[in-house]
Amino acid sequence: MKKILATGFSALIALTSIPAIAEESQDKVKNVTFTTKDAVVLMPCMDKTGTSAQVQGAGAMQMSTKNEFCTEILNQLIRDGGAKTVSWFKVNKKLQQVVNSSWLNPFGLGADKKSRMDLTSDIYIPELITASKALRAKYIVRPIVLNKDSVTNTSNKGPGAAAMIPYVGIFAGRSKTQTTKSSNVTVKFDIISVPEQDIVATRTFSGDVNTSKKQSGYSFEMSNQSFNAGGMDAGTRAAMTDALYKGVEYLADRIN
Repeated sequence: MKKILATGFSALIALTSIPAIAEESQDKVKNVTFTTKDAVVLMPCMDKTGTSAQVQGAGAMQMSTKNEFCTEILNQLIRDGGAKTVSWFKVNKKLQQVVNSSWLNPFGLGADKKSRMDLTSDIYIPELITASKALRAKYIVRPIVLNKDSVTNTSNKGPGAAAMIPYVGIFAGRSKTQTTKSSNVTVKFDIISVPEQDIVATRTFSGDVNTSKKQSGYSFEMSNQSFNAGGMDAGTRAAMTDALYKGVEYLADRIN
């Protein structure tokens, strides 16, 4: 693996006038280059932090949910590194053909062969290996999100109690606020060899991001649950990206 180490963030800040806070999170930029010429199948990132979805039919299976942010960033990093990845829509099409011809057909006996289903699941990895071989891929990368936590602590200092704006559920008060956020994400990478039909390497990486922000003046706190739309916050996404960068370095070193 060839690593190209770019100029440190300190020099970058001097040239572009980026605030010094950027230097705290990462002191240098790393680009990774894959030397392999073989095609790689990248499975969508599965979230196994305890979240699952009920799938109707086929015995009402419980399946882990996908983390689309993880999938998109990891696919971009691997492609930016020069590796040839097989697009998942091609993989899933071939995988469906293989599954349709086996007794594990999730569509049922005599079902319409043109029906489509997302077959991203560990139960179909043997069929995925067969499909990957037909697509002339040598490796399958299986990324699993094992943990994603984000903890926020806020302390307020100011005169009097905060006032509530009716119907909206927002508390507003003039104070000095300090917010500290700690985010941690753990991603596991399995490298499956298509010729060997087995896992040949596995490694777990964690990403951590800690931020602290001070704010003076009016501060707002959302207390109405209707404002909580779910999803990952910026700190969790940054921590996940950190873990993925580390993982891509590992993948480039092991995939050859």
